[in-house]
Amino acid sequence: MLAFDADPVLHEARSITDERRRVRRALTAAASHAEAADHRADLERLEARLATILEDPENRSAIDRALTERAAVLRVAVAARRERAALARLLAEADAVIGRAVAAGRPPTASEAIRARELRAAAGASPELGWRSAIVSEDRRDGVLEALGTLRLREAARQLRGGLLETAQMRGIISEALPAVLRGDPVLLVGETGGAKTALAEHLSRLAVGGDPEFVSGYGDITGAQLIGTHELRADGGATVSVFVPGPLLRAMTQGRPVILDEVNAMPAEFLKRLNRVLQLRPGDSFGVQEDAGREVRIAPGFAILATANEQTPHRYRGLDRLSAELVNRFGANAYRVHYPDTGLGYEEFPAENALLAAAAVADPRGDLPPGIGVDELFRVARAAFISQQVFAGEHGEGFGEYVSTEREIDGRPGLEEAVLAPRTLVAILHKVAGSGGAVSLERALSRFVEGVMHREDRRVLALILQGQGFRI
Repeated sequence: MLAFDADPVLHEARSITDERRRVRRALTAAASHAEAADHRADLERLEARLATILEDPENRSAIDRALTERAAVLRVAVAARRERAALARLLAEADAVIGRAVAAGRPPTASEAIRARELRAAAGASPELGWRSAIVSEDRRDGVLEALGTLRLREAARQLRGGLLETAQMRGIISEALPAVLRGDPVLLVGETGGAKTALAEHLSRLAVGGDPEFVSGYGDITGAQLIGTHELRADGGATVSVFVPGPLLRAMTQGRPVILDEVNAMPAEFLKRLNRVLQLRPGDSFGVQEDAGREVRIAPGFAILATANEQTPHRYRGLDRLSAELVNRFGANAYRVHYPDTGLGYEEFPAENALLAAAAVADPRGDLPPGIGVDELFRVARAAFISQQVFAGEHGEGFGEYVSTEREIDGRPGLEEAVLAPRTLVAILHKVAGSGGAVSLERALSRFVEGVMHREDRRVLALILQGQGFRI
């Protein structure tokens, strides 16, 4: 246990310091003189209590020792973090060496291949002792682990605010798929609902071109004209003229940007047949725009198609068609299955990725959790989310099978058919709780979620999962 948590006086001093920081932020944002006066009174009370604690020489000495140790712990943690960041930079530089060649449409030279191998070897080499020699006690070790956890949480919260939590699975897909996007090859991301397929596609697009992609949402009556462009009547000098207005696909081609086709298997089969030809195009090719009298457009570097598709599961995702083998083959080896976090873990194992996602959803830029949401609650809801995701995905292994009714098991159906605490849902629920200022508890938000599920059997299973983690649903 760390000093600030083990000693009641130190714990109180730390709590006062944290509350003083919150009150100062509230004072800065005060909307009226009366509100500001209340915050100043709170601040004076906190300052007085802290001064009283520091009047005792033993307390002051203990706080000084704890602060000195805390500073040493942070130095070690920062050094460890820098070492990890340096290794990540080496790997990124190796990828960039190959990526530049790929983006130029050429194979890497012998020198480039050697350089990339050297960088990867350096990243995999045994690290120097460095910061490890500063861990001289179990307390120091525990403090460093806690500090590293806070730093990782800060990083995860920043990533999530940017749109994508970079788990090991996501990093692996990015490493493989990014060179394809840079070449202009199409990429297909397949997975269950709420698993961050779209966020991953957007992240890949921004990495490739440094800007936002074009975006097309899949639905049953989309037409080629809506994707490629159409003629519109406009006034011009007192006359009405027909003007061709490019659609998102054509804009992406001419401006050199990726285009995301979201939920491509919700698009009609006739539309997808037209897409077959488009998926064969690469930067530098010409595209004849049928909607604009066959005008040819040269495809600019940076163009690529990223498509997302929900799993083709019976009794789920109504309105989806199975993608044809011809269409899937257009993506070649660039089709990736995006699994839910922690997929592959056993029922009894700790779902670290869901837990990190849950904490990152509510952590502030300092890595602190908001008042009213405890670590235990986050771990329990993360575990409930993990179980629901595996049951929804059809995992009937040991432990998960207890949530599958006999009827569904006989039919080979998953234990949850339409509802799941997917990563996207988990984040939304936690945002609601954290943004309520304590008015909505996590238990209440989860109850609301379950109540809103239309499928009666799914409501029962979700309630059972959440009750198993101590929530009263």
